[in-house]
Parts: sequence; C-alpha cells; structure tokens
Amino acid sequence: MEHETDLVESLICRAGRRTEPPAEAYRQVYAAASAAWYEKTSRRRDRARLAWAGVAATLVLAVTMWMQWTPPAAGLGELARVERLVGVVEVATGDRWRPLADARERLTAGMKIRTREDGRAAFLLASGESLRLDAGTEVMLDGPGRLYFDRGTIYVDSGQRPAAKRIEVVTPAGTAHDLGTQFELQVAGASLRLRVREGSVSIDRGGQSMTGGAGDQIMIDVLGTVSRDSIAPDADAWQWAESIAPMPDMDGRPAADLIAWVARETGRQLRYASTTAEQRATTVILHGNVRHLAPLAALEAMLATTDLVFILRNDSMVIRTRETSPLDP
Repeated sequence: MEHETDLVESLICRAGRRTEPPAEAYRQVYAAASAAWYEKTSRRRDRARLAWAGVAATLVLAVTMWMQWTPPAAGLGELARVERLVGVVEVATGDRWRPLADARERLTAGMKIRTREDGRAAFLLASGESLRLDAGTEVMLDGPGRLYFDRGTIYVDSGQRPAAKRIEVVTPAGTAHDLGTQFELQVAGASLRLRVREGSVSIDRGGQSMTGGAGDQIMIDVLGTVSRDSIAPDADAWQWAESIAPMPDMDGRPAADLIAWVARETGRQLRYASTTAEQRATTVILHGNVRHLAPLAALEAMLATTDLVFILRNDSMVIRTRETSPLDP
C-alpha cells in the first residue's frame, strides 16, 4: 500500500505546481476519482492493486487537465455560427487543429478557434452577439455568452441586450463584462487593452473592478498599471472590425435599414440633408445583396441604383438626394 501511495505522490510532484483549477473542473475530477475508487474497491481483495492503478491513472489525468487552460465544456448545444471567414481560420477540440472551411460546421462548447496571420473571422454567438476575430487571435467557446480569450484581438457587438444575456470574456489579464455595447479587447500575455466604441464595459482583475464608457481606451500592463486614453468611434483603428462585418440580408428592405446599419458599423452619426432624402430612404426598396464588402463600399454599391448618395462629414454620415447640391447641409 505504501508503495502505491508513493507512486501517486511522485507523479503529482513531477507535475509541479500548477495554476489553481476552476471549482467546477476540480469537482468533476474529484467525483470521477471517487467513483472509480468506490467501484473498484468493492470488488474482491485480489483485485485491489488494479483498483489503485485506476485511481493513480485518474489522478494523473487530473494533473494533466490542470496543466491545461481549457475549462470543462458547458454543454453540447451550438454556441456559435460562422458568418464570414477570410484567410486561414482553424478550429480544435483538444490539441488537434484543422481548417474551418465549412460555414455549416457546428461550433460547440470546448471548441477552440484561431486565426492565422492572414485570417479574420466573424461569428454569430448563440446568445445573439457578433464576435469578430482579427489576425493572430485564439479564443475558446465555453458556454452561452461566455468565452475564453487567450491572445490577439477580438471585437464584440452585443447591442442593447438584457442584463441576463450579457457576454463575459475571460482573459489571462482579467474578465470583461459588456453592458450593451460595441468593444474591442486585445490580449498579449498578462497585458490587456480595452476600447469601447458604444455603451460600457467592466473589467474585473484581481478582485478590483473598473469600467470603460464609450470613447474610452484602457490599458493594463503586466504589472497591473492602468492607463486611460480616448478613441473616437469613427477612428481608423476600428476598420479591421468593419472589414469583416457580416452584412445582413438587405434584399427587399428599405434603403434606410442599410443606411442605419452602415452608420453604426462605422461609428458615425446619421444625418439626412432634408426630409425629402429621409422619406426617400424609407420608400426606396433595395434589390440583391453585396456580400463581403466593407460597410461603406457596400452602401456605395447598393445606393448606385437609387437617387440617394452619402457624404462623410467629420464624424457624421449625411444622406441626400442626387438632385441636392453637394454644398447643401
């Protein structure tokens, strides 16, 4: 008996000290080990050695699990749907990565997603948020409205969603909770950068909480030092997220719907030059779709067959009719 105990102790010591596992992971591993022990020790005494071998194997598996950052799967339901893929995007269950080439693939709990240096991706989460990944990014789906973010840059657009459906993003540098918003998170090791485009986001780090509002940029370095700056909603820094934005189906819908979508995606205030232009936007019906274009390029293409045009003026997007003088407000 002493020999088998020493073996288990030796295996654990060789594994070294690891990060404390999540409570749920500990509970599941402990339950599995206990079940294995009770089942095997209920057998005849001449099989006791085999029982201890099973327990030792279970504990070794537990140590291996604790060495992983991956938390337990939260369920078997689909957690995300592919909306756009650009370049090389890969998925993995465990440590085997493979190309994500089929937009119909079910993305479930425990699946990891990463973009290579030439890749970007956009997903619709089951909880309703738009999730976009810039190049060199890795995330893991944990459950509805919850994901683990290891490295890179992500953009989340949750809109004005009920409090019960707010998304939670867990990173090595802290946990972000959106409060109905558009925001970007960038993670590099233990440092984190938050940019809030709309709404607000709270960050929990080491028992402390801070909140960023629209136009805020918060930097947290590896030492935990916090610095704040500002960023405009139409700044060039957001263009990567705009470039991968999944355009909704606009066929048969009024031009006003597309105009409003583009204004929000580009962080601009929407203005109509006249009541005539606004009325035209609500009555002109669009036909067809222009997929895989950036929002402003899609708007220009879709309005080309109408009598409406747009002008970018400072932080505003002004809609007017073609008959209106370009010098009019």
